[in-house]
Amino acid sequence: MDAWIGLSQFIYQSNTDGPCGSKLGLNVIVPEVWLDLDTGASDFLNEESFGIGDLWVGPYLQWDPVMGKDGPIFMHRIEFQLILPTGEYDNDLELNPGSNLFSFNPYWAGTYFLTPKWTTSWRVHYLWNGENDSPNQNLYPGARDMQPGQAIHVNFTTDYEVIPKTLRLGLNGYFLDQITDSKINGRDIPHSQEQVFAIGPGLLYSFNQDNHLFLNLYFETDAENRAEGERLNIRYIRHF
Repeated sequence: MDAWIGLSQFIYQSNTDGPCGSKLGLNVIVPEVWLDLDTGASDFLNEESFGIGDLWVGPYLQWDPVMGKDGPIFMHRIEFQLILPTGEYDNDLELNPGSNLFSFNPYWAGTYFLTPKWTTSWRVHYLWNGENDSPNQNLYPGARDMQPGQAIHVNFTTDYEVIPKTLRLGLNGYFLDQITDSKINGRDIPHSQEQVFAIGPGLLYSFNQDNHLFLNLYFETDAENRAEGERLNIRYIRHF
């Protein structure tokens, strides 16, 4: 399977006070998705799909950095991420840009400065999925509804500043563990829980304080009940 996914992300950080000394913000993500699956065996599950994926809307709380004598020591935020079933979906297709279900995916993200040049960061999610009331009948014959299980997933990284204010190099990874079985027609599907671990190199190049380029490569392993492969993320950030 090849997956080309573009994420147009818009973040607004306000000066409006939130609870516990935080500031309010809003994160909106619009995915553009192209999927291509070829089993190499038959026409079953050979699909190509392109379109706009589900809209991600995340109001969040951002706290000011905790400062030390040499600069920031710790910063963090909490986001209440909603994944809305707005993407393109056709129950005649096995692959779709949209999921046809609502998900709640809150997370806590933080960065700790081990030294002024060396940092470690993380983002810890809890994922709850609603029901898809129109599942694909080739994959789930006779199913009236299908509900993916709940999951915990974590992104993590550590990096070091090689060229001051310009280049940072490091390692990045992620881990997903589905903690409840998926369901069809309200009944658990035994042994359906997914799992995957990935790690690889990462790079951040800052052209100036407003323009940044990220390159992240991941090699997956220990996958269960899902595809396993490599993932390359290229991300450009512009601060307005």
